[in-house]
Amino acid sequence: MIVENTFENIIYPKLKEYVEDKSIYKPLVTKKMTQESKVFPIVPIKLLPVENQYNNLSYGEETYTFGIDIGVYSTDKIIDGKKVSKRTICNEVTGVIVDYLKSNYHVTIKTELDVANIDTDVHRNNIRITGKLDTKYGLNKLVIYPG
Repeated sequence: MIVENTFENIIYPKLKEYVEDKSIYKPLVTKKMTQESKVFPIVPIKLLPVENQYNNLSYGEETYTFGIDIGVYSTDKIIDGKKVSKRTICNEVTGVIVDYLKSNYHVTIKTELDVANIDTDVHRNNIRITGKLDTKYGLNKLVIYPG
């Protein structure tokens, strides 16, 4: 539950606040993986399954391999009387997310632009991060590094 708590209480809330504040398109960042949305851009974020590994025979040190899947979805928007393409919006929001992750966490970041999507009116990018959370310095000083 260490990774889950870290995601719920630190990673997700801070990422949500940063992206919603810094992106010029004001996306909705959510943990809900919705099938339909009328709000765009929308950024659903999901913690993927976590795997633990003991690093010493006393079972006192553990590392947890984790992943986070981030979707970025948008439709075309009219802003200040001009049409802004869904691709432009997705790429800007994706850039804000990647900048935040690079500045705050040492994780592996994989971005996929122009992901195939069943709805041609909605553009989609995907970001997948992987990392390891290490407890070797204790539960009060967790370390995250590339996974």
